[in-house]
Amino acid sequence: MFSCNVYHDMSDRVDYFRSLASSLRPGGRIAILDFYPRGFLSGMFGHRIAKEEVRREMEAAGYQLANDYDVVDRQHFQIFTKAEG
Repeated sequence: MFSCNVYHDMSDRVDYFRSLASSLRPGGRIAILDFYPRGFLSGMFGHRIAKEEVRREMEAAGYQLANDYDVVDRQHFQIFTKAEG
C-alpha cells in the first residue's frame, strides 16, 4: 500500500491501519510519504505531520519501521511492515 500526502488528513489512523493488517500479503509493506511540519502555515492548517508521529501511530497499529528515507525535499518517506509476534 502506498499513501502519498494524505496520511495527515486521515481520521482514526491507528484503527484504520490496524484493520488493514489482515489484508496485507505475507511480507506486504505500507509506504507513507507526507509533508514535514515546517513553516508557519503548516500548523494552522494541519497539512503536515511529523515522521515521529507517523511512526508512533503505525507502531500502535501493529507495524514496525522497515526503512526511513530522506529523498524527497520537504517530505518524509517511511516503509512499514507488520510487527512480528
